[in-house]
Amino acid sequence: MSKKKKFIFFMLMGVLILLLFTTFSTTVFPASTDNSGSNVNGSSFGYDDTFSTTNSGSFGPQDKLNFSPEGKTFTPSTSEERKGKEKYFIHKQPLKLIMLLAFMIAGAIMVITTQYKYRKVLLVASVALLGFYMGGFLCPLTALQNVIIKRQIGYFVFFFLVLIIPALLLGRIFCGYACPFGAIQELVHVKKIRKKIPFWLEHYLGMIKYGLLLYIVVHTLISGTLIFDGYTPFKALFTLGGTPLAIGITVVVAMLSVITYRPFCNYVCPLGAFLSILSHLSLFKLKVGSTCISCGRCQKVCPTGAIQGNNNAELKVNSGKCILCGECQRKCPKESISVKIRRYFLPNQ
Repeated sequence: MSKKKKFIFFMLMGVLILLLFTTFSTTVFPASTDNSGSNVNGSSFGYDDTFSTTNSGSFGPQDKLNFSPEGKTFTPSTSEERKGKEKYFIHKQPLKLIMLLAFMIAGAIMVITTQYKYRKVLLVASVALLGFYMGGFLCPLTALQNVIIKRQIGYFVFFFLVLIIPALLLGRIFCGYACPFGAIQELVHVKKIRKKIPFWLEHYLGMIKYGLLLYIVVHTLISGTLIFDGYTPFKALFTLGGTPLAIGITVVVAMLSVITYRPFCNYVCPLGAFLSILSHLSLFKLKVGSTCISCGRCQKVCPTGAIQGNNNAELKVNSGKCILCGECQRKCPKESISVKIRRYFLPNQ
């Protein structure tokens, strides 16, 4: 990665971390407290809080936040409203964490041991468990928003364990092995009728998700409300419900997925954009070794176009686009592609 690109990604990463840290600090160190010593906002670390402008979102039941002209006031759920939620919170949240971590660990093992032949099995399991059983978890449009809005340590820990730490170690492993929304797009895709998008057009389409990520973060920080909730493709399918618009979006993306590899992931997904930025800073990445004979097979089979360069120059893997599917490694006749530590993490480099 060039110095210019490295500077840009470090800068973007710094801005996102600063935004998350600011949100985190307002939770741990609240601005003011009432006479009893409790937070004026009244948010609780023991329950999953919800805002009146949203539904339960990706993380479960929540309390109510009133955004009135006079100011933002918090109204805790009554005991009757909390009745039944406690069981959900205690049992489902740990289950979600355990299941996601299991998928992430399984994916990491496949990447490290290059056992990619089992990857499809993991994708099917993701659709079945994280998709239909969990109702589509994590939601790529609302997950980051929920972390910012709810401002609870539990969500930050969850987000760091499941998404940020794995991305900083290996890259977009969540996208390639755990996300049910990406998995179902890949499973319905038919390679034989795949339509290749011109490189110049794909470049501009790929910028959409970064713009959407920036808009979502800024909007959520300013307004404290969710946007695009309920419009995630395939959410209607996983929950067996949804508005006509949500169902229509699902149908359109499903049809595009048949001929285009993961269209929502590559061009729209804000969570994928966030992980893409982190992946450029990962400790390990796929690298093309010196034994490469420039046959071009890896570029032909790479579904995301992550391998860049020409046959007469050194090929490089774009970590931001790579989802560690292993297609390039499986097709390389010289086994020149492998997971290695980044050069700037090595001593004396």
